Amino acid sequence: MKLQDYDRFYRADPIFFEFPERLADTPERLTAVVRELPRGWERVDAGWWVRLRPPGARTPGQGWRIHVSVTPARLERAAEIVREYCVRRSIPCELVRSTAAARALADVRADRLTSADLMVLHPADEDLLATALGDLSALLEPLPGPYVPGALRHRSGPLYVRYAAAEGRRCPAPGHEAAPGDEYDMVPALERPDGSLVPEDRRPVFRCPDWVALPGVLRADLDALHAPPDTPFPYRGVRALRLTTGGGTYLAADAASGQPVVLHEARPHAGLDARGEDAVTRLAKEHAVLERLAGLDCVPHVVGQHVRAGHHFLAVAHAEGRSLAEAAAAAFPLTSDDRAEQEAEGYAKWALDVAARVADALDLLREHGVRLGELNPDHIVLRADGDVVLTRLGTATDLDDDRAPAVGEEGFTAPAGLRGAAAHAHLLDALLLWLLLPVPHRDTATLRVLAGAVEEMYPVPSGFGDGLLKRLGRRAGQEAAARVGHRGHADHPVTPEDLPATRSNDDHAEALAAGRPDWPALRGSLVAGLHAMATPERADRLFPGTPFGPTSLGGASFGYGAAGVLYALHQVGAPVPAEYAAWLADTAERDPDPRPGLYDGLHGVALTLDLLGHRDRALAVLDRSRPLDARVVRPDLAGGRAGIALNLLRFARATGDTALHDAALRTADQLAALVEDGPPVLRPGTPPPYGLLHGAAGIALLFLHLYEDTGAPRFLDLADHALGHDLARCHTGADGALTLFDGTHHLPYLHGGSGGLAFPLRALLRHRPDEGRAAVLDAVRHTCRALYVRNAGLLRGRAGGIAVLTALDGPGDREAVRKQVRRMAWYAHSYRGHLAFPGFRMLRLSADLATGAAGVLLALDSAFGGGGQVLPFLDPRATPPPAEERR
Repeated sequence: MKLQDYDRFYRADPIFFEFPERLADTPERLTAVVRELPRGWERVDAGWWVRLRPPGARTPGQGWRIHVSVTPARLERAAEIVREYCVRRSIPCELVRSTAAARALADVRADRLTSADLMVLHPADEDLLATALGDLSALLEPLPGPYVPGALRHRSGPLYVRYAAAEGRRCPAPGHEAAPGDEYDMVPALERPDGSLVPEDRRPVFRCPDWVALPGVLRADLDALHAPPDTPFPYRGVRALRLTTGGGTYLAADAASGQPVVLHEARPHAGLDARGEDAVTRLAKEHAVLERLAGLDCVPHVVGQHVRAGHHFLAVAHAEGRSLAEAAAAAFPLTSDDRAEQEAEGYAKWALDVAARVADALDLLREHGVRLGELNPDHIVLRADGDVVLTRLGTATDLDDDRAPAVGEEGFTAPAGLRGAAAHAHLLDALLLWLLLPVPHRDTATLRVLAGAVEEMYPVPSGFGDGLLKRLGRRAGQEAAARVGHRGHADHPVTPEDLPATRSNDDHAEALAAGRPDWPALRGSLVAGLHAMATPERADRLFPGTPFGPTSLGGASFGYGAAGVLYALHQVGAPVPAEYAAWLADTAERDPDPRPGLYDGLHGVALTLDLLGHRDRALAVLDRSRPLDARVVRPDLAGGRAGIALNLLRFARATGDTALHDAALRTADQLAALVEDGPPVLRPGTPPPYGLLHGAAGIALLFLHLYEDTGAPRFLDLADHALGHDLARCHTGADGALTLFDGTHHLPYLHGGSGGLAFPLRALLRHRPDEGRAAVLDAVRHTCRALYVRNAGLLRGRAGGIAVLTALDGPGDREAVRKQVRRMAWYAHSYRGHLAFPGFRMLRLSADLATGAAGVLLALDSAFGGGGQVLPFLDPRATPPPAEERR
């Protein structure tokens, strides 16, 4: 998952991550898709689209497709024309279901490659392709629409053509192996003349497959595409800085002088914002604002404006320096107690000075009659001399405009109702709080906790936190009330229980921050919150979670789906309703394309069902996974062979089935050869193969379990060797924090960072003491005491650090755990009066084990003396008794 992949899951629901296709759009459904079809025609809903099929029609496995792209304002008319034409000609087609869906597809945060897929026709052959292009050109030619990425435009109208695979034929993406258990999605596949499958080319530039002849009707279009421009483009690209549905931002150089510039690109009719304006309209407004502010040093000066192939470009001078986001990340002192003690005062002075410089820049804008709607630290550049440059002014408007910006990053925008100086004051307060404590907040209660934490950790002026709370809190309360007033959707309609959410959140935050938290009450509230979120009537999810792939959300899995939540409830001794267990088993049994892994597939479901007392159904799920197990390529704990082998060992002990035990031993032998050859290899499309869940540390856990079972020294040697691969990637920072480098980031977390190494390292040291590795374990302990952690969750957040410190239970760890538990108040939310926590990126609530409330529940239960394993198989010693016996 890239960070922008989460954006699409924010649209349909203001409280939870949700599939965007669940957006409530019934009033805007197109007449063309709801009107009765002729006899024999078939209608099938498919996400944003509705498929219409004539009697007896079979969509070819691959072939030429016609895309019709129009603006939402022209959609109703165009859809009627396309539907009637397809019915008359018996051509299968897909139509976008509503104008709301069309706006969502073209949204500035949507997928670039599907943003213009509003209507698609499937002509049976090239003759019908040519006929349809001619007929529809005459019918639709005047209608404007966005360019369809990866397709060839036919003449000058709204028709585009590409050669594509049919729905259902798929193969691995380039560089991937065809095996279950991987965390990538199969991609649409084309069949070559020799029968082999190759991935369909979905890059945003038209390419005809090398074995396919271009139809004659398209030759003129291809010539037009490749025709040289009348004048050369005055810039040469260096690299893309950001790509969106509406265009992109690029670092470039002037072709004549070599001077660096930044190019802002805008595509007509694409990248729609909340008011329906496209990227070209916004770019024109930004250009006008920059011209209005010409001469100011705090904004970039305009170099040129150009149109090339219908795309609009605004070139501005490149501001030399670091973004405020980069500078703050490098200087931020709250990574350890020692660093905070030494650097917090200096950092606070720096942050206040930067805020004052930004305020001066905003004052200059206001003197020129300009109000900014967003103040994003990624768009603020600090020059070497300390001056600031506001690099993006796409949200700039007149001073008397009090609307919320139509685009912008949540947390950095001015809310509706603020004009001029008041809007700028709000933006500065939000920026300053982010500089001092960058934890997203969505209501007054969380803001109160964060403001208090700022006063506790920084030597700021008296009343500083109260002032931030008073100014920002008023707006936070209004925005929270607006979310409560949201119409909701069928699964979670707004009820009177939602209304006192802010007051309840105050109670939860205070309870967590108390010197002696009332854990039974907190546990009861967390459990009640999980039940309040449950939707057993939905087939796709039992609990809301964080997306785990660009198109993946919910499901039955252990990490991000229902199995992990039910595991957490069981581990803390809470009852699990029979309908939840039935949902889990039924979902796993009917999954048409299941993964077998422990955290992402059937093995995690089988483990959970067995713990819940449903052994027959657990064994049925395990039997379904067995044919898939042998084909798994990945070696890791999360979705690979190590996790599968550990689960087979567990079921072998539980059932006495020696075949399961033998299968686990065979897998261990295969993994032994692998770790002796070197560290796991990075495979395209899969997570970096490092750390507990995806790296050699998880494989070491398997060997440690086998050593405990057999006493064979070779397994201890293998565990030592495997763990060494991940330890070799660890780095100790100046503040003493130990992190694991995954190729891009230095990570401290349980998931793929240094925190997850604590469990196999602790087990290894029990049998093989080593001063060097004991020092590494101490460094992990120190790392888990960090003051600042952005996310709350178990696998990539503060809850994971609590779990590690609780398990190590060394000198000073219990006091450190108490501090970390109190800091969980930073993230506390309320759902229908119960304690809840946000998922990854902190902008929506989540129930799942990996990122949400279930993982927090496990970590806190462990911290308050529950005594169970936070995650399965972390302790290779004897399996602990069931949760109900522990209580």
